[in-house]
Amino acid sequence: MKDESEPVTPDELVVRLVWAFHFKSGAREPVQREAFEPKGHETDGVSVFRAACLADPEQALGAVAAEKRDGYAVVLLPVADLAALGLTVQPAKIDTVPGHAVLPELNITDWKADKPRWRVVQKELARIASARVVRPPVGVG
Repeated sequence: MKDESEPVTPDELVVRLVWAFHFKSGAREPVQREAFEPKGHETDGVSVFRAACLADPEQALGAVAAEKRDGYAVVLLPVADLAALGLTVQPAKIDTVPGHAVLPELNITDWKADKPRWRVVQKELARIASARVVRPPVGVG
């Protein structure tokens, strides 16, 4: 495993937790665009976890309250694909799970300022994530 203080490299994968409401089981592309829409408090960018810093991608669920974990899908995104979309991965350490990071370009302020542009990026992120579902929300797929 990589230490979370090491620089993020293009060959890494990041984990995104996707709430069940944004996951359509049985769809050709089950991850929906809204899974990458920044929340009001995400001023520093949407949250991801560096897979190289985790024992298993599902370890990222440790950042969510235990009673809510079944409601999340776990998906992977290659850092190289993020870079091709103009996104970077910036470490943002938290106490609960190692390898936490953000996609700083995809923050609530910039998203609100140019929703049409970011919706295109979000659709592509959803397409990429749909091809790399580690686990669907429990009871969904």
